[in-house]
Amino acid sequence: MDCRKSDIKNLVSLLNLGDTDSEDDGCEAKTNMYKRNPHSVAYDIHHLKNYENEGEKSKKNDISKQSKNIWSDDEVLDDDYDEAQTKERPEYEMVYQQDVTADDVFLQLSGKGPGSNSCECLLIKIKLPETISRNDITLKISALSLICKTRKYYLDLDFPRHVDPSKCSAKWNQSNYVLIIRLYFEDECLLG
Repeated sequence: MDCRKSDIKNLVSLLNLGDTDSEDDGCEAKTNMYKRNPHSVAYDIHHLKNYENEGEKSKKNDISKQSKNIWSDDEVLDDDYDEAQTKERPEYEMVYQQDVTADDVFLQLSGKGPGSNSCECLLIKIKLPETISRNDITLKISALSLICKTRKYYLDLDFPRHVDPSKCSAKWNQSNYVLIIRLYFEDECLLG
């Protein structure tokens, strides 16, 4: 392969490497190009992060100017977050239940199986020792999660499937200090 001086100059101009000075032998070219080393890479990354942070700050400032709030919703911690960090997580047990008839057992016409996908109900037993009465318990149930709070305990559970909050029930067993919650799953065909 023949190396010509004009080819090297064309390549340098294409890559914008700057001015080149050729030596007497014509094969080596010195460039005034910025030399890359680990320090320069770290320096460039640092400046890139600062540039990105300035962009994020300007976006947050634009949002705060529009809403006239001191903090954006992302910056404000939820009350439940504080409680989850400071309180103990109680012992709990999840039990799947399904309604089984003689047709399901002997004829197997309904298509139900022994797995949890065929279950209609989820029973959650939460042990809350040192809880005096049911008035000390705060319970929030949504279609996707359950939050149970007392003075000492905090439990946040996500459900494996959607539940119907209107069909749920809870019973407090004072003698065993156990809260029993019965949740009914929504039909799979409704979730589509």
